[in-house]
Amino acid sequence: MSTTAAPTKVVVVEDNETLCAELVHFLTAAGIQALGLGDGLALTAHMAHDQPDVLILDLNLPFEDGIQIARRVRQAFPEVRIAMLTGRARGIDRTEGYEAGADVYLTKPTRPAELLAVVRNLHQRRSSAQAAVLRWTLDVTRRCLVSSQGHSLRLTEGETNLLQALALAGGGLDHEQLLGALGADAADARPGKARLEVLVSRLRSKLRGLGPDGLAIHALRGHGYQLGFALACSGPAAAVGGRGGVGLDS
Repeated sequence: MSTTAAPTKVVVVEDNETLCAELVHFLTAAGIQALGLGDGLALTAHMAHDQPDVLILDLNLPFEDGIQIARRVRQAFPEVRIAMLTGRARGIDRTEGYEAGADVYLTKPTRPAELLAVVRNLHQRRSSAQAAVLRWTLDVTRRCLVSSQGHSLRLTEGETNLLQALALAGGGLDHEQLLGALGADAADARPGKARLEVLVSRLRSKLRGLGPDGLAIHALRGHGYQLGFALACSGPAAAVGGRGGVGLDS
């Protein structure tokens, strides 16, 4: 029985709607599963439930530029390949892009054939890069933390969503942001913060049980938390935020 390989998944983050639509149309016509988004906020929401094989990032974007996005995507999803697409041609901009985790830097206007070749090349490199880079992965579907050596740690729904929120952020999150990610009511901020601290303490204890491996959650001067280790995410996200949420005690 023959099997058909899944199409390459590409997300284009470009705030020029016309250019974004053209790129998505060209890639789709070439047999690629392409999606266009306008900024980093939309990308974060999308990657909470579906990760692309290749990410095409414009450098100049509203709210958060391509450098910042590339940096946090590289930390949370090290297997995703990144092509930086920009009108800037300065060497220092290219250096910043590569340091942030970009695999390829393309200057606008880019020939469609070149872009397609880059996407296909990056997709081929993705599997080997994943095996080489990953150490710890958060399996959101199974609610467990898995190491590349095969060790695993079962998590509650609240612990899973807490780790996912911190991984997706790339940097630290304050208490209000974490409470929002976990679906806590803003009017319940004070007791919510106390329960958040209990959740973090319980999760820290579990992580320490994995051994002295640097799996830390750092407090940010009393106003938030940040992951102290690189963590990739796999599988669709559990429902976070919104009415009811998952509960800080789960």
